[in-house]
Amino acid sequence: MEVILKEDLPGLGFVGDRVKVKRGYARNFLFPRGIALEASSKNARMLEHRLREINAKKARLKAAAEELAAKLSQAELNFTLKIGEKGKSFGSISARDIHQGLLDQGFELDRHQIKLPEPIKSGGEFEATVHLHSEVQVPLTIKVAVDDITSKKADSGQKGKKAKNERGGSSAEQTAAEGAVVEEQSNEVES
Repeated sequence: MEVILKEDLPGLGFVGDRVKVKRGYARNFLFPRGIALEASSKNARMLEHRLREINAKKARLKAAAEELAAKLSQAELNFTLKIGEKGKSFGSISARDIHQGLLDQGFELDRHQIKLPEPIKSGGEFEATVHLHSEVQVPLTIKVAVDDITSKKADSGQKGKKAKNERGGSSAEQTAAEGAVVEEQSNEVES
């Protein structure tokens, strides 16, 4: 039996193709799901008209995607990533963060259109891809600056030690005094 496909079907054909299939496959699968029509001149004319409408809509969508791609290529995304001891990052920058950055700049996109190979966990320059249309993809450059909090922590730690020393002696003297208190308490418990 010959049918005309209304939708793309992997392994069988594309929209508008005339293909030969078994009668049972057409009646039980293709026709009930609206994937194909029986091949006739009336159905062929109707499908040709529908294909012209579909192609015109695809062309409009592609033109809009190309216009957005030109604007997106000018966009700059800058992030700051906090790095702790041994160079480990606190969190990462994901496609969701990139999506939010683009929204903040006025780009209305679905976050699933942004493809990032893996979350960013270090500083540097990285690239993500924005899929606007099946034929339009835009590379997006992401710059990540590193904020090393260990140096800030060390600075505040030095200030804390100075304050402790001013309050009552060195930290070694305090440790010895604490040890003596613990020994006295353990002796009282044993008696």
